[in-house]
Amino acid sequence: MKLLLNLFQEKMIELKKFPKPQLLIDNGDTWTSELMVDYRKTNILDKNKQNKYSNALIKDVLKNETNEKCAYCESKVTHIYPGDIEHIIPKSIYPRLTFTWSNLTFGCYWCNNKKRNFLDKSCMLLNPYKDNPKSHLRAFGPLIFHVNSSKRGELTWRKFELNRTELREKRQEKIEDLQRFIDKYNSQTNQSLKDLIGNEIEEFIIESEFSFTLRQFYEDQKNIT
Repeated sequence: MKLLLNLFQEKMIELKKFPKPQLLIDNGDTWTSELMVDYRKTNILDKNKQNKYSNALIKDVLKNETNEKCAYCESKVTHIYPGDIEHIIPKSIYPRLTFTWSNLTFGCYWCNNKKRNFLDKSCMLLNPYKDNPKSHLRAFGPLIFHVNSSKRGELTWRKFELNRTELREKRQEKIEDLQRFIDKYNSQTNQSLKDLIGNEIEEFIIESEFSFTLRQFYEDQKNIT
C-alpha cells in the first residue's frame, strides 16, 4: 500500500503559546499584586479578585491556540460545552500564577474536574505546552498509554482518564474517517487530485479532535507499508 511519504514528518502534536492578550498585559501584574496583598494578610483568596482571569477576551485566545480542543484529551470542547479556562498549575495552591499567561490553557469540563487542584511536585502532569507528548505517551489505536516507563505519562493518562469509554469511541470514529481518506488517496491516479486529497488529510489530522491519536495512526500505517 502506498502512503504519503512526507506528510507531517517534521511536525509534532503539541501546543504553542499565542501572544499574551492585551488585557493581561495591561492588568495582569496589578491583578496579581492586589490578590496577593490580601492573601498574605488574611490567608484567604478573594474570589472576585481571583476570577478576573475569566474574561471572554482571554478565553478566545486560548480557544484559538488549542483549536477549540481540550488541551488534555483533545476533545472538541465547544461542540457540546463552552469550555473552561484551565490553570496548568492550580491557582488554589499557587495563587500568584492566577494571571500568568503561560499557566493558562483551555480545557473541557471532564478533564478540568478530574484534575481540579491536583499537584504532585515529584511527578508533574504533562504540560501541553512545554512537554513533547511523544516522549511520554503513545496511541495504540484509540487507546493511549505511557512509553519509556514514563511515570509522568502514566500519571497523566490515568489522572485525566484518557481511556474513558466515550473518548475511546470518539477516537475510533476519527481513525475510521482517516482510514477512508488514506484509502481514497491511495486509489487516486490523478496526481493533481492526489495532492489535494493529501492536503485534506493534513488539515484533517491537525484540526480534528484527537490529533495525537490520528498522527500516530498515520505513522503506524506508513511503517507497515
